[in-house]
Amino acid sequence: MYSLKEIVQEIGKAAGLSEEEVNKKLEEKQTELSGLVSLEGAAYIVGKELGVNLLEATKKKQLKIKNIVSGMNSVDLVGRVVDVSEKRDFEKGGRKGSVLNMVLGDETGTIRLSLWDKEIDIVNTLGISENDVLGVTNGYVKEDNRGNNELRLGKFGKIEKIEGKDIEVPKGEDIQKGFETVKIKDISDLKEGEHSEVRASLVQLFRRNPFFEVCPECEVRIEKSGDAWTCKDHGNVEPKYQLVISGVIDDGSGNMRVVFFRDLAERVLDKKTEDLKNLASKQADPLSLYEDLDVLGREFIIRGRVKRNQFTERMELVANEVESMDVGKESKGLLGKIEGIKD
Repeated sequence: MYSLKEIVQEIGKAAGLSEEEVNKKLEEKQTELSGLVSLEGAAYIVGKELGVNLLEATKKKQLKIKNIVSGMNSVDLVGRVVDVSEKRDFEKGGRKGSVLNMVLGDETGTIRLSLWDKEIDIVNTLGISENDVLGVTNGYVKEDNRGNNELRLGKFGKIEKIEGKDIEVPKGEDIQKGFETVKIKDISDLKEGEHSEVRASLVQLFRRNPFFEVCPECEVRIEKSGDAWTCKDHGNVEPKYQLVISGVIDDGSGNMRVVFFRDLAERVLDKKTEDLKNLASKQADPLSLYEDLDVLGREFIIRGRVKRNQFTERMELVANEVESMDVGKESKGLLGKIEGIKD
């Protein structure tokens, strides 16, 4: 995988731009995507827009899961299956479909591989089950509905089952032990790459556009090409809007940037996306909707993955689950314990 400096050099060389001009485009792309992709991810997207195939020289090299970023194409990796879900059938917009998710892992992390419709047949054809080692070629990466990376096959991706004694992938139980959720920790003790749980107060909300566009069928983020919104799997679509908010949490030991997507953002704000979108459309400045939110100072239990924001170089927590602390309920519970001790 190219380093960020090498990516910038490759783009500049192919597009006839200086490194300064390329870096400016990367920052503009990050701003356009509300800071939700790393600089590396923004670079691959910008490279694609400029017709620069950054993965051509390394497409035969296997990536480690920790190096995968949203927006990548032609992804090759080897991982062990640590979980296989049941096939789920759905119907949206008059279209019926199916999806099956697998979790692949290596010594650096885990990632969800989503198979859609006819792709699901691969599982039975290859006899895929937990603990198998799979090789994925020509996949691409999207953000899932929690803001995590999700691997897709699309039209050109392939899967093969890899067997043999020389497989350098940890055993399934070792992968799961390495990436299982750690129960409540102090923010000051959080480390990059771990899945953790914190109890903290939301002390700041960043005033940024809280809406982003997704495909109404698969609900994956879409991009605008000219006047049309395009989904890689479903072509031109009319966008559906989802919610993302970011801010700062503090637990007394330290503070950290936090990001909430979709239903988690709704839960934190205690507002529905549709209601906020309608409110924003009635106001001259959509960001003014933050003035009506009564959420600062509230305490939450947040579970998620700690990652480094490539733009700020600071750690941040991408939430996978969130619970609002019920002070009254907790007080009653403590009172009950005290009374039990007295008895």
